[in-house]
Amino acid sequence: MKILYSNLVRNIDKIVSKYRDNGIFVVIDSAVYDIFTDCIESLRATGIRSVYKLVAVESTKSIDEAVSLWQWLGREGANRQSLIVNIGGGITTDLGGFVAATFKRGCDFVNIPTTLMAMVDASIGGKTGINFAGLKNEVGVFADPKWILIDTDLIDTLPYTAKADGYAEMLKYGLISDSDLLRQTYDIDLENIDKKLLSGLIKRDIEIKQYLAKIDRYDRNERRALNFGHTFAHAFEALAASRKIELTHGHAVAWGMVCELYLSVIHYKFPKKELHRLHSFVKEHYTAIPIGCRDFDEIYAFMQHDKKNTTNTINFTLLEDIGRFHCNCKSSKDEIYEALEYVFL
Repeated sequence: MKILYSNLVRNIDKIVSKYRDNGIFVVIDSAVYDIFTDCIESLRATGIRSVYKLVAVESTKSIDEAVSLWQWLGREGANRQSLIVNIGGGITTDLGGFVAATFKRGCDFVNIPTTLMAMVDASIGGKTGINFAGLKNEVGVFADPKWILIDTDLIDTLPYTAKADGYAEMLKYGLISDSDLLRQTYDIDLENIDKKLLSGLIKRDIEIKQYLAKIDRYDRNERRALNFGHTFAHAFEALAASRKIELTHGHAVAWGMVCELYLSVIHYKFPKKELHRLHSFVKEHYTAIPIGCRDFDEIYAFMQHDKKNTTNTINFTLLEDIGRFHCNCKSSKDEIYEALEYVFL
């Protein structure tokens, strides 16, 4: 897998030319199609055979949409030597990567992340998948794209909420790695982004994820540091989906990290000042999730289906200090409810 920065059109042109005889198939978020219209049209002569536009909402990451994509590829004449180009945010790269990895037992694919979230997290690390039976990323495979093309200029097209989504994952990298990275991340002003600073932090975050994915490919030990905040977050997303409440992944992660820092204080005496700092920041910059004590049982039930669980025990990644993490940690039901009370009541 190679990661290429900037020079987006030129890099695409070089890559797709190798696949012209077997066809290039583009899966693109309909919301960003207009941004890439000129690029796609200029490359049709190079071998782009068909374009599939999808509405990139969480419900799109489904088996039904995967079936539609498989049918499209078959109908348009894709084969095992074809190339699939996924253009969009995490929903698009998760779904498109899963379809590419399973169609005819796998064909090459490229991810072009168009959101900050996808640049620092979703498109990196080889995880692909769909939601199933009301659970987040319940079905999927590990499959790396051949290339990832990152152009930070695309961030200028994002609304504030989407920037905040990706920023939550960037805060995660700072918390699990080192205080200097965390300090620089807190220094970013999402209303007036310092592009040079942001580009450097994106590269650093990607290096962290690549390292953890390399030493723990299948997410059993150290790589689970990347799941910090996500055990609560996935349960929040499942609750929101069941009630048709809009909740983005990044916003769920932001609140999930506060909950898991609370557990970190209980289990490892994580510095309370850092917990309070994150909690205050999240309250100021992220929309509150409408959760009350009557929702705790349902949230706990969703947690019991988390993929990281073992022997019916809910697993968390918790922190002893900034950059010092512990994976596969256990917490009691009472402690989980106590964290929810601290954050939401």
